[in-house]
Amino acid sequence: MIRRIRPFLRITILTVVSLWALASLSCIFDSEPSVPAYPAEIDAEIAFGSIGSPSICKCMIDYDIALVAAGTSLAVIDIVNGKNESVFDLGLEIDDIADSDVNGFGYVLTDSLLYPVKLSGAVLENPINIGTGCSFVSVSSGSDAGWVSMDNDSIAMLDLATGKVSVVQDYAVKDCQGIALADNGALYIADGSNNLIIGYNTDTWAEIGRVTVPGDVHDLFPGPSGYICAIVDGSNELWFIKSETCTLYKMITFPAIPTAAAAMPDGSFAYAACPGTGMVIVAESGQIELKTMDFGLPSGIDVSNDGQRAVICAPDKEAVYVLVR
Repeated sequence: MIRRIRPFLRITILTVVSLWALASLSCIFDSEPSVPAYPAEIDAEIAFGSIGSPSICKCMIDYDIALVAAGTSLAVIDIVNGKNESVFDLGLEIDDIADSDVNGFGYVLTDSLLYPVKLSGAVLENPINIGTGCSFVSVSSGSDAGWVSMDNDSIAMLDLATGKVSVVQDYAVKDCQGIALADNGALYIADGSNNLIIGYNTDTWAEIGRVTVPGDVHDLFPGPSGYICAIVDGSNELWFIKSETCTLYKMITFPAIPTAAAAMPDGSFAYAACPGTGMVIVAESGQIELKTMDFGLPSGIDVSNDGQRAVICAPDKEAVYVLVR
């Protein structure tokens, strides 16, 4: 692990004029601060050359911890102190990392095994055996429920406390390209065979609504409160979908089709990895605030729940970066 603190390397993004202009804009989310800010200063660089190529990073909601996938290895990163707490070799390629923590645990999916990671002390627990290969996982921070998309086209609910697996009856989705649980308990599924993002009530399995997309869904993840976010092939935008109604509400446009993206908790700024451009930060108004190739083309981006830090997976640099405001 290499940590490089750069207290004088503050990246100046906004001029006095642009600060005044942005402060006068209204964000689509009521919680936008009067003067928006976002993590853009490099606080730590964590070398991954001996671990593997970092591909997925997820900040845990209730902990200053990020889980990072690198091939078969899982790194548990302290994002405040900028260091690896632990590295585990799971023996299988990591398919997904859950987008939330539940009762002190994060969850990591490798084929048919879902590994709980105790975030306090960075301890890897015995896995839940789902019995069938899976591609995506999402968990609810407010309950012991988790959901997985299975390679046999089924969706299953997991009781994370008991390990019980319940397959949703009479439902199948071919070419699932992502799942995400909204904060209202709705489950969103990217249906690649029909170019749809569909929302479901997980109590009744009734359909809430559907949004048509122009191509494959590259990522689907919980956004600011009340929204699900998506990046889609054929679209230069980060899509904000209202989780209560499954309706497209807002897009933030990037210079190219993003391959990874993240949003600030209040929706005021969005991050994206764009081929040919590198990492881009764009304001909710559409103004480009930062374009940099310092991280190569990131494979994963996530922002902490308090909006104070961002984690960047940079396979071109064989490193993970932690950015601060």
